[in-house]
Amino acid sequence: MTMAEKDKTDTSNYTWRELVAGDIAVWLKIWKPGWTPAQGIQLKDAVRLTWNYTGLRATLLYRLSHHLWLKHIPVLPGILTRLNITLHGFDVPCIVKIGPGLYVPHPVGTVIMAQEIGANVTLISGITIGMRNEPDFPLIGNNVFIGAGARVLGNLVIGDNVNIGANAVVVKDIPANCTAVGIPAKILANQA
Repeated sequence: MTMAEKDKTDTSNYTWRELVAGDIAVWLKIWKPGWTPAQGIQLKDAVRLTWNYTGLRATLLYRLSHHLWLKHIPVLPGILTRLNITLHGFDVPCIVKIGPGLYVPHPVGTVIMAQEIGANVTLISGITIGMRNEPDFPLIGNNVFIGAGARVLGNLVIGDNVNIGANAVVVKDIPANCTAVGIPAKILANQA
């Protein structure tokens, strides 16, 4: 099965290697202009990016904790999650499913508890994704951008190709191909 054939909203269809490669690829596209996935990921580039960028280190530590949790390895996923909070301020429990291509340039103050997050999602700093009053969490689609300080709260669905502005407070579903801003968030434009 090729990457194109996989359902991008179901992270269980991806191997750990595919998830990590997707995350590193996002950084390479920014860090190395002109780079394409066809060129492959060089080990030296992956090491350099991981060493230099806190956001990538935080993402990879989350990926490792999630992978160990999926393999039913006790205790260690929780330890890695707490280490990620301590080192990077990135609070993502190991049980959260996130697709490949996660880009978190500034992880400090970011808290994520979602049903699932799709592929190619960008989360800028200080974001909260979690429950509101009910014990249900957001479901976030593919190709979503969430601006700094935004809050996505409650049992809601964020569609594919959505942009959420900085400091927006989202408490209702946002359909695909839209931009949402404000407190509470309102749909500003349909991008279709």
